[in-house]
Amino acid sequence: MRNDPDPRQDRSGRAAALAAFDRSLDEARMARAVSDSAPSPEDPLQRDGRESAPSLLGFDLDGVHLDLQVRASGGQRLLSGLVRGDFDHVDVRLRRPDATLLLFVGMDGRFDTSVPPGPLCLVVECPGRPLTVTDWFTV
Repeated sequence: MRNDPDPRQDRSGRAAALAAFDRSLDEARMARAVSDSAPSPEDPLQRDGRESAPSLLGFDLDGVHLDLQVRASGGQRLLSGLVRGDFDHVDVRLRRPDATLLLFVGMDGRFDTSVPPGPLCLVVECPGRPLTVTDWFTV
């Protein structure tokens, strides 16, 4: 009998648990959620089983505002965001339990990406300001 883990075993639960105890952002400020609108199944914008009406999330980052639209499309979640505020440059990182992705933010503050369903949080970094992080949420 061996104690070696089965390489075919799903490790996503373990990755999520480790991410929950990640201490690398302990000094970051928490963003305050200011809006959250999830569409109802009866929403007239819902088109079919592959694409649905978007959920809209808003976060206040102490003078920097983050608006996020989440739309399901097939097996992916399409994320479109807008960072507004008084800054010259901003970095947005999308954290998943198993990886962190640096998103391209345009000069107008917009960013887009697609991810598989699951938990994530966003980290916003503006020069001269402390890191700000959202709570974990599931898309």
